[in-house]
Amino acid sequence: MTRVSDGVVIVGASAAGLSAADGLREGGYTGPLTVLDEEVEPGYDRPMLSKSLLAAEEQAVPAPLRSEEQLAARNIDLLAGHGAMGLDIDRRLVVTNWGEAIRWRHVVIATGVTARPVVTAQGTALPTLRTRADLATARQLATSGRPVTLIGGGFIGLEAAAALRSRGVEVTLLCATELPLAAVLGDGIARWLHGLHLANGVSFDLGSAVTTVEETSHGYDVHLADGRTRQATSVLAGVGTEPATDWLIGSGVELDHGVVTDAAGRTNVERVWAAGDIAARRDPLPGRPRRFEHWTHAIEQGRQVGLNIARGEAAAHEAVPYVWTEQYGITLHMLGERWPGDTDTVVEGSLNSGEFVVVHGSGEALHGATVCGRVRALRTYRKLLRARASLKDALGAAASA
Repeated sequence: MTRVSDGVVIVGASAAGLSAADGLREGGYTGPLTVLDEEVEPGYDRPMLSKSLLAAEEQAVPAPLRSEEQLAARNIDLLAGHGAMGLDIDRRLVVTNWGEAIRWRHVVIATGVTARPVVTAQGTALPTLRTRADLATARQLATSGRPVTLIGGGFIGLEAAAALRSRGVEVTLLCATELPLAAVLGDGIARWLHGLHLANGVSFDLGSAVTTVEETSHGYDVHLADGRTRQATSVLAGVGTEPATDWLIGSGVELDHGVVTDAAGRTNVERVWAAGDIAARRDPLPGRPRRFEHWTHAIEQGRQVGLNIARGEAAAHEAVPYVWTEQYGITLHMLGERWPGDTDTVVEGSLNSGEFVVVHGSGEALHGATVCGRVRALRTYRKLLRARASLKDALGAAASA
């Protein structure tokens, strides 16, 4: 059946999707506004799944991003359990898993990403940690009394390791690189973070990728690229994400490891926009579209897309990327990015103390800063990065602090 809307349809009750709805109302749009969410429990605080929610022994639930009262006050029609199955750009319809065809005047794609699956040789998908249902499974592992083997040394893997160790679970983390997160943070901070986990009882197997996982009578045999095999009783996978674009294949919307957009959030199809983790912005520097899987970025970009639609504008979303991680009660803040080949300079504090500011850059260019324990520095380096200041400016700012 066709559901009459002919307004704005936002596909995904994510941080980006709901922020786009806010931007639309803030910008003066008063027409129909429909948000689709394939999950029955819509719009919750997803980053906390691998942080405090997994660490908590009580069965706390993820906080909703918007209350029913907030949605009603802004006249936002949120359809829980309604996943998008296809997009018809000629007739301007979104087809849902309910068999509906919803008309749109503008559509915002905000379906985000899904956890990259790790499937056993027998065809079973290993548990991941991306959804509310995944959290329930991870909590069962935490209370089983069995050791847990984590596959993947990214943010999710490390946060899950810290959360599980806080509950007394024996944890082994398998990571393909010699140091977890070295490409993102630099060797110095990665070495400090590795040491933090070692001091809290995490065992590591570094430098060899997982090739296959076999189910056995004892649990699993995890085969590594160097020919070794490790036995595991319980496994949790965190090997990255994939953009949720399957429903857009053949739609005519340009895809390149995400939905390709310009700086304003517009796709190659008129009145089709994208925001958040799924949006792959054209970037001339690396010569390819780039995605930013950051909570703050999704909120800010989603709001800008909503404002652009409401105002009939194409204002660029310009913001300094920001991401944070919490492990063992310590919060690490990352501004901008660390590029391949960057040097990493400690400009405040020291890595040994666990309080530091490290700037990342090459030549004269400042690319990013990582801050731990010195939160006052965040404002300074955010301003420098926004102003496209030089590495020399960053070093000068540190000297005068």
